[in-house]
Amino acid sequence: MTDSEKLDLLLNEIQNMETKMRNMKAEIQKTRGETQDLRTETQEMRAESQEMHAEIQGLWAENQDIKKDIQEIGRKVNRLEVGQAELKREIYRIDRKISDTCNLALNAWGQGVENRIYRTHSENIMA
Repeated sequence: MTDSEKLDLLLNEIQNMETKMRNMKAEIQKTRGETQDLRTETQEMRAESQEMHAEIQGLWAENQDIKKDIQEIGRKVNRLEVGQAELKREIYRIDRKISDTCNLALNAWGQGVENRIYRTHSENIMA
């Protein structure tokens, strides 16, 4: 092989290497672009994640408020139950008083009737 052929071979190899390097640079640029796209997407996802986290915290706080409201309602229901029991006792007492008053009125009426009958009977005997 002559020097000229060797030189041609070397030049061809250099050109092939340059082509490969250009291709590799293009691949690197493409990869850098994809990496940048992935970074952007990651940042967007991170921002969305932070927004979701904030929403979850808001829901958690709202849930705590609802729990407090439910506990307050529970306390009020318990107080209503106590009040209802007191009202039942009071109604029972009033019912007894009404019954006692009715019995007293009936006894008084009966006594009045008996007294009239007795007076009428006594007047008839004395007459």
